[in-house]
Amino acid sequence: MTMQFAGAAAIRPGPPPSPAAALPEVTARRLAHVPGKKGMPFFGILPEAVMDPYRFARRMYERFGPVHRFYACGNWNLQLVGPEANEFVLFDAPRNFSAAGGWEPVFGRHFKGGLLLRDGDDHQRHRKLVAAAFKQHQMEGYLGIFNRVIPATLPAWRQGRFDAYAKAQALTFGIGFATFLGEDEALATQADLNAFRSLMRSSTSVVTTPLPGNSEWRATRAQAHVRRLIDRLLARGPGPERRDLLANLVRDRAETGLSIDEIVSHLVFVTAASFDTLSSATVSVLYYLAKNPEWQEAVRAELTERIPDPHAATTGQLTGCALAERILKEALRLNAAAPVLWRRAVRDCTFEGVEIPRGTIVGVNPMLTHLLPQYWPNPDAFDPDRFLPARSEGRHRYAFAPFGGGAHTCLGMHFASLQVKLLLRHLLEDGRITLTSSRPPKWHHWPNCRPVGGLGVEIVAR
Repeated sequence: MTMQFAGAAAIRPGPPPSPAAALPEVTARRLAHVPGKKGMPFFGILPEAVMDPYRFARRMYERFGPVHRFYACGNWNLQLVGPEANEFVLFDAPRNFSAAGGWEPVFGRHFKGGLLLRDGDDHQRHRKLVAAAFKQHQMEGYLGIFNRVIPATLPAWRQGRFDAYAKAQALTFGIGFATFLGEDEALATQADLNAFRSLMRSSTSVVTTPLPGNSEWRATRAQAHVRRLIDRLLARGPGPERRDLLANLVRDRAETGLSIDEIVSHLVFVTAASFDTLSSATVSVLYYLAKNPEWQEAVRAELTERIPDPHAATTGQLTGCALAERILKEALRLNAAAPVLWRRAVRDCTFEGVEIPRGTIVGVNPMLTHLLPQYWPNPDAFDPDRFLPARSEGRHRYAFAPFGGGAHTCLGMHFASLQVKLLLRHLLEDGRITLTSSRPPKWHHWPNCRPVGGLGVEIVAR
């Protein structure tokens, strides 16, 4: 079995070509009917957008309206803002858009074959295989991992002041290491974490040529590190008792026809995207609860009442914590984990009277939509009760889109919710989350929302 895995890994076939591969580039002339700006030669607006994605998106929206264009790295792009735009692009009933074509410039260099880089029937087939790792019986098994990893980290969380973002990254990576790769979380190294993180951060590279010391150079080295790690885990072969994503994909190879390279692609993308996105959500929840102690006390009361023993928590108990769910949603509304979701038009189409030519790269912006006052009164305030059923009536279903939508909706929504709730149940058992500075953090929103310079937090004993 070891020889079989090692030999197959060396073949490394590429994923099937995307239907977007043959699409034409769209020139400024084809988009002249849409207002917008070009910015710098070649780089366009990219340096400005990467530096402060929220400020850039807000300025473009206020100056040019909900449908505007911009130029970045040799391409003209459209950005659509608002719930109707989210539904039109993400739900995409007529199949006007390719996810692979939209995400290729962002993730294509280091995540070939990931679900976001697949379309149509090919995407549906692979999504079904990966989705098996997120079914209910799998979640019950993952709770055992959550309850092993979270309590083991708690002593470090309770030893005074710490950077909550760094702790959240280490925690979510350790859990991902165990649930997706099947490896003991204690064996996950900082070098492993840094490698997966470098792959995600490469999506913001302004210069995509590897030069010594730049982000693309680091990502190229990280890609080699991650491949060596996963090849080593594959070479061992999964035992029959294992239920992690790696084990499931490998065991089902004869039935599914997946190549080793396809398995590696899914493992790399799911592990990288889940831990980076989930650490973003975790640190946002911790920040807003620390800043709003009345909500912290309310959710503590709910969690301790519904889950008497956190070490024996069930998915049913955690799912039933409705206030904790609303708190997570509100944190994701204020700090959308993924600011922009990309697609590429595979046919000419029209949105609210604006023609979108075939080949156009199109982005929708949940980050900005979540903060527009016409959809969210007093949008900067932390108010989890916005998500009560009575207050949600009449709200467009795509006004809130932290996990995307349509065929490419994030598979890990329930996984993330269970993990955050269980962490809160353990932390609030005998502690209060407090901030170590009254100065608000600066949030950077690309590729995932995170506090610049970290977030100082202390768990104070009750």
